[in-house]
Amino acid sequence: MLLQTLALILLSIAPSSDHRFGLTEAMPRIEGTIRIGSYNMLNFFDQVDDKSLQGDYDDFGDNPGPTSSERCEELAKIIRELDADVLALQEVESKEALEWFNKNYLPSMGYTYVVSEEVGYYRGIEQSLLSRFPVSEVKTWINADLTKVERVGGGWTDIPPGTDEITFQRSPLCVTVETPSGYALTIFSIHHKAGRNAWHREAEALQIMTYIEAMTEINPERNIAVIGDFNAQPWDRSVRIYLRNGMTDSLAFRAKNLKWDDTSPLRKTHTSNRLIDFIFLNTAAVGELVIDSGFVLGSSHPEYDWRNDAIPAGYASDHCAIAVDLVPSEGKGETIEAVAWPESAIETALKATPVEVLTPSATPSNPNSEPISPDGAPFIASKNSKVFHSAGCNNAARIIEKNKVGYSTFKDASGAGKRPAKCCKPTE
Repeated sequence: MLLQTLALILLSIAPSSDHRFGLTEAMPRIEGTIRIGSYNMLNFFDQVDDKSLQGDYDDFGDNPGPTSSERCEELAKIIRELDADVLALQEVESKEALEWFNKNYLPSMGYTYVVSEEVGYYRGIEQSLLSRFPVSEVKTWINADLTKVERVGGGWTDIPPGTDEITFQRSPLCVTVETPSGYALTIFSIHHKAGRNAWHREAEALQIMTYIEAMTEINPERNIAVIGDFNAQPWDRSVRIYLRNGMTDSLAFRAKNLKWDDTSPLRKTHTSNRLIDFIFLNTAAVGELVIDSGFVLGSSHPEYDWRNDAIPAGYASDHCAIAVDLVPSEGKGETIEAVAWPESAIETALKATPVEVLTPSATPSNPNSEPISPDGAPFIASKNSKVFHSAGCNNAARIIEKNKVGYSTFKDASGAGKRPAKCCKPTE
């Protein structure tokens, strides 16, 4: 208890000024538990040129290009703070890239087991896992035929006419980990198709559930978790498929933090103000869940135009990390009690969440306000962004030249419908 108390005190550390969602510090580890987590690393590519990735998806081009040392450190800060024993990862270039990252940025974390598998995605990113425990039964389903899934009843999203072939956009990675005590957990690390493709996510979810049902038919006691980036919110059909088939949303399984529901910034997992990352447990595994142990760990999220501009300094990923704690013994989750999120931590996180990112963008007071050349201009912005910077701001320097515009006065920038960036707080 003393260790937990001391750890909770650390939660009062001041957060980044660009914090948006989740807590600012991880909840303390609980003795006698293991921690399971997930993190989308946002196009993590190492600094070695992969000759198999060329053209529009050249890993050494600018779409997205190699991950900078600065961003590697930001990603590592989150992973170290989360302190998961088993961490499912999305958007990783390769096993070689993850091993390099683990060696250079996570050397003391104890991730002896590194898994990353090709999942059939054209951009060359994989599904991955870091584990302190031995792994086995590594499997993917790159060529699965999703046209055979059964869509029973109504309410499904229409499949576009002429769609004859459906496969996983990114196959799930299935891995079984086993703790020193002999507790085994099968993990599906997933990354459902993004965008306006609900029908595709529904097909992917239905197919994954057929794999789970086949496994549990052979062994009803098999512990299974589905973890990752679902690209859908709790009420979407693709998410409901899991819940209606016996899976439990472990981060929503709580008693002490009830007032912070799915609409709270403490629960959102993506910079788009959505809750799209989950840890689902099947009936066998939910008995090991420590109720109230789940949390979202936020990070610095400076605003930028992700379609056109380089990732700004201090930015780790567009996703937050998530985690829950389990007791690695069958049905023993209720024997350990998690502490509620400390009020001081909640207050710190909510104060750090900028209200303006949840409101409509500013309406130009002078739509005819003309930008000038950025050379020598005191205020700089991306023509596609909602914010403007002081000329000396590091993030202003990161704006791609073709998108960079200047403003001669604070009033001109504001009149164009842009607001001051929080990173440099430009003034008149």
